[in-house]
Amino acid sequence: MTSAYLLRTERLTVRPVRESDIDALTAYRNDPEVSALQDWDLPYPRERAERLVAAQAGREDLSPGTRTQLGIELDGALVGDVYVGVVEEGGVAEIGFTLAREHQGMGYAVEAVSAVVDDLVDRLGIHRVTAQLSPQNLASARLLERIGMELESLSPKSYWWRGAWDDNLVYAMSADDRRSWRARPLTPPAEVRLVPITEATHRTYERLATHWTQQRFVATVSQSFGDALFPGEHEGVPIVPVLHGIEANGEPVGFLMYAAGDEVQPRPYLWRFLIDRRHQGRGIGRRALGAFVDQVRSEGRPGIIVSWVPGPGTPEAFYLAVGFVPTGEIHDGEVVARLTL
Repeated sequence: MTSAYLLRTERLTVRPVRESDIDALTAYRNDPEVSALQDWDLPYPRERAERLVAAQAGREDLSPGTRTQLGIELDGALVGDVYVGVVEEGGVAEIGFTLAREHQGMGYAVEAVSAVVDDLVDRLGIHRVTAQLSPQNLASARLLERIGMELESLSPKSYWWRGAWDDNLVYAMSADDRRSWRARPLTPPAEVRLVPITEATHRTYERLATHWTQQRFVATVSQSFGDALFPGEHEGVPIVPVLHGIEANGEPVGFLMYAAGDEVQPRPYLWRFLIDRRHQGRGIGRRALGAFVDQVRSEGRPGIIVSWVPGPGTPEAFYLAVGFVPTGEIHDGEVVARLTL
């Protein structure tokens, strides 16, 4: 079977699955690790792969009312697939994706999915793209976030899956969202600085947000504002929160809040630290933290304390890379680390 639909990326070819893909498709869909959070049961029979290929035989393009499985081809071999379902009325498409285990972690899925989404938006005029997944599927959620999609809803116990009701996440973005995501700045800014948060700017900083998968590790700016209003005490001494905005080339891009040191703990505690999702990957976090370290050093403080929730996606690697060393203490389930100045 041949098709007019064909996308080429830097490393991949994306085109409808065909008869020669059936064995590879059957093999990776029967891998328990690949299928663990997908919507098919094991075993995945070869006959099912045959039916999937036959159902779209002769199809020339993605079109309203169709469900198409696009193969991800690397050096002539099938390594995964992208699902695209376009609603009957057109304009809205749902996506999904699968990658063989031995090809995961190399960026192939995000490369293929990005190409498909761009084709949907730019050539086919799709104005809304969605994806559904289990909250357990953090790897897929992070991929969707990398292409600019945002969590739109979480519906508890709403998806019947393998004999039980599972929670269901919906990620989505508009065509304008995708264009804006592609146009966002990607290079390191000329200037990064810490600035006071004022009455005139606090709403702007409140709108900054991390990805949903990162919110397990860092509170929102709104939550931080609330904690700053009611900071509590540390060993009988009132906590004094200090809030800073992070600017990159004059644009608000992040938030930093720390508890000022006191007689009991002379090292300030880095309480909250986040870079907005649109500005991550530009080196801003490291430079903002460097500015904070310089400020603490100029005050004659002996160091800085930070803590993080352990687990996949934790900021541990970032803090270790800039010199924080775990103290061995666990406080409220978080690893405590110290940077000595």
